[in-house]
Amino acid sequence: MIETEFTSGNLHLAALENQGAGTVVIGLHGYLDNAESLRLLAPYLQSQRFIALDLAGHGRSSHRPIGMHYNQADYLQDLHALIEDQQWEQVILLGHSMGGILASLYAGLFPEKVKGVISLDACGPLTLEANTSQAQMREAILSRKKKQRNKLTLVNLDDAVKARCKVSDIPAEHARAILERNLTQDAGGHCFWSSDPRLRTKSVLRLTEDQAENIMSAIVCPILFIGASSSFKTLDSVYEKRQSWFKNARFEQLTGGHHIHMEKTDDVGMLIRQFVEQM
Repeated sequence: MIETEFTSGNLHLAALENQGAGTVVIGLHGYLDNAESLRLLAPYLQSQRFIALDLAGHGRSSHRPIGMHYNQADYLQDLHALIEDQQWEQVILLGHSMGGILASLYAGLFPEKVKGVISLDACGPLTLEANTSQAQMREAILSRKKKQRNKLTLVNLDDAVKARCKVSDIPAEHARAILERNLTQDAGGHCFWSSDPRLRTKSVLRLTEDQAENIMSAIVCPILFIGASSSFKTLDSVYEKRQSWFKNARFEQLTGGHHIHMEKTDDVGMLIRQFVEQM
């Protein structure tokens, strides 16, 4: 995988790319992760052009301008601008967690653009009841008052890895690989966060279950959902409830945690390769 960069509207999106010549597969990482979390899947996509993006505000990609924030719909706008600018036809979207949500949403909004979706430990958007709207919007606005710019605070990578592992089931070696891409160094080798602190603010509004079903039912391409047995996402039960939303979906459950694609890379990679080759 090589470092590359794309323009999407006013943003520069960093990425890792395998320089393949086949169908474009766009990798979309999870919340607070980056393209590094998807690097391990590259060997299973050698017959495709695999591009793992750093979403806006993550990794080495641009931050949104001062005064703007990170809404789910804006990531979809970025993705659409990228696909349109590059004139890519019939892409495959491969997303983990938040990236899987974005992949399925985009496939529902623009079914003519998407050949297939691979969603790792995500089964469509997170939802809330309509009667939570007032509290959700209020909390989001209050959370955004505190997070504006990165302060030049030294970061100890070892401490950051330990902190990440305390709140996630990710192994230390994988946490370190992801976190290193979310850091920048000065000439003296001191580390600082390069990811945007505004990523940690709350969402303004979530879809209701009916709204989510409306978008998911518009997907026409095949979808592969891969769940993890020990993940907080409990994808097996979510998929059981939502299975009827999808026209052509397949679910596979593997033993492992939320970052199942890093933990059981060969198992996940072989499922992905098979799915892509059969399209």
